[in-house]
Amino acid sequence: MKRIMTIAVFALLMMGCGNNGNKAEQNEPSEVCVWENGQWATDWMQKYVEYVRGKDRFFTDNRIIDIWNTWALAYIDDDKIPEMVLLCPGEAYGKKVLTIHNGTVVEWNSWRCNAAYIPKSGLIENNDGSMGEYWDKVFVLKDGAFTEIYNHTDMLLHGHDEVNTNEFSCSLNGDTTLRVGDEMDCHQYDQQKNDIYSSKGESVNFDASMSNLPASYFEKGWQPTLPDGVTIKDYKITLSVR
Repeated sequence: MKRIMTIAVFALLMMGCGNNGNKAEQNEPSEVCVWENGQWATDWMQKYVEYVRGKDRFFTDNRIIDIWNTWALAYIDDDKIPEMVLLCPGEAYGKKVLTIHNGTVVEWNSWRCNAAYIPKSGLIENNDGSMGEYWDKVFVLKDGAFTEIYNHTDMLLHGHDEVNTNEFSCSLNGDTTLRVGDEMDCHQYDQQKNDIYSSKGESVNFDASMSNLPASYFEKGWQPTLPDGVTIKDYKITLSVR
């Protein structure tokens, strides 16, 4: 069975590598070559590989690829280099998004699993919750920085004598004075979210319709297991990227 699966995966991945990241229309995926002639096909892909082999900056005893075991590519901002998305291995870790700016890898974490983006807009929505706190946040990726531009957070506060209260806070476009109080205050902000996110295009969950591959491919010395009669020069990995 293992042998059959290897051949099946090979059949899906052995595709032409003539397109190295040319952008398509927003709603159409691009075919991006990441592996060719026995090595990672581009400088930016090699930078991602070297980065994820390193220790995680939050869980410092582990390498990134020891925690996030699947990955894909996505065009989040509007340049020619796609972002690498390390898909959620568990709620405590969330998704990790990597981008490259001026040759340096920069990362962003969702800290829960429900995150989406609008292709080539630079916009990411992080809508999730944990331990009585629920948030809807929008970030913009620009010039290698992930900047929060919208935040509506509802928090259940546990008071004395089991009397619980709700706190609603919201901010928009860098307004650092949080609006705290009744829920209607935040609803006024929510109406403006359409202008900064929802109206910009189709929102796509990071897990949806992506070509996902194992992070084990990033181990030093990794080589694909090839069917009989196939050489490493015949083996190419091309991903569908949106």
